[in-house]
Amino acid sequence: MVKVSIVIPVYNMEKHLARCMDSVLAQTLKEIEIILVDDGGSDGSVAMCDAYGEQYENVKVLHKENGGLTSAWKAGSRLAAGNYIGYVDSDDFIEPDMFERLFQEAEKENADIACCGLRHVYESGSHKEWVEQMEFPEQVFTVDTLKEHVFPVLINDGSFMGRHLMPNRVTKIVKRELVVKNLSMCDDRVSIGEDYQFSLCMFLDAKKVVIVKDFYPYYYYMNDDSMTMKYDEHYMDKIKLMKENLCRISDAKAAYDLKPQIVNDFLCLTVLHIKGGIYKKKNAPYREHRADMKKICTDKEVVEAMNTCVMPGLSMAEKLFLFFMKHHMYFAIFMAVRIYFR
Repeated sequence: MVKVSIVIPVYNMEKHLARCMDSVLAQTLKEIEIILVDDGGSDGSVAMCDAYGEQYENVKVLHKENGGLTSAWKAGSRLAAGNYIGYVDSDDFIEPDMFERLFQEAEKENADIACCGLRHVYESGSHKEWVEQMEFPEQVFTVDTLKEHVFPVLINDGSFMGRHLMPNRVTKIVKRELVVKNLSMCDDRVSIGEDYQFSLCMFLDAKKVVIVKDFYPYYYYMNDDSMTMKYDEHYMDKIKLMKENLCRISDAKAAYDLKPQIVNDFLCLTVLHIKGGIYKKKNAPYREHRADMKKICTDKEVVEAMNTCVMPGLSMAEKLFLFFMKHHMYFAIFMAVRIYFR
């Protein structure tokens, strides 16, 4: 019997795949299968996947055309035979007891989902390692307690970036039937917040969730490429698509109206984009920054979000920043960000 299927999407990860697989093959839970999904790679990781499949009986390998991260983990999930499905990204690595501990907690509570925390580690060593977990007062939630305590603050608690749901696929194991049921709800096109759609579907459908507190077995690896400070001119289109899909999921599930929280989160991401753009393009002339800010602040969906958001937990500085945005005070925005990042 396969207790947990571990899906690993792989795309040109020759440099990191061996470290990832060493940690997954070392799991103390032995009733696992490992599903390597080669998402149309072009480096040595393709042959590495095949080699693992030939060497280990519990390793399945799927080769597919490149379709992005979401399409890859979805394809692997369809092959899963385990009671639960978990995920590891191919540039990350895990502690040996991760899946045994999560499975034990899920089985003990007969939970649909078991969640842990993760560690952020940096390739260059320029940043200090830090940990992250879901902060809720309880560790086990039923349908009623989810609606009462979790859903009202799931995506935004009224503060800036006040997320209580850790969206990461990789910090959870989920009953296979729950995952398969929701694969069609996860849009392959979403490239920012792609894990949010996964976790939101699971939480809205779950009958019981267990959170394993102070357990950080997952090492989320930040490599130098992922930390590049390049301005993304398509960022707003990407977070609009994310917002649209999350609202669609909220409507379809009808377990709780999360749309106001989703709008709050969208506005927070917009603020971060404005700040990040000024910082990332710090050598650009002011007129270029002004054009960027004007395009964002006059965008129909951003204007609607500024007019409808309800975030009583904002600080005075955050409220002032939104005031500048709403009243098109672009130079004030520009100077505030430049002074802050000086």
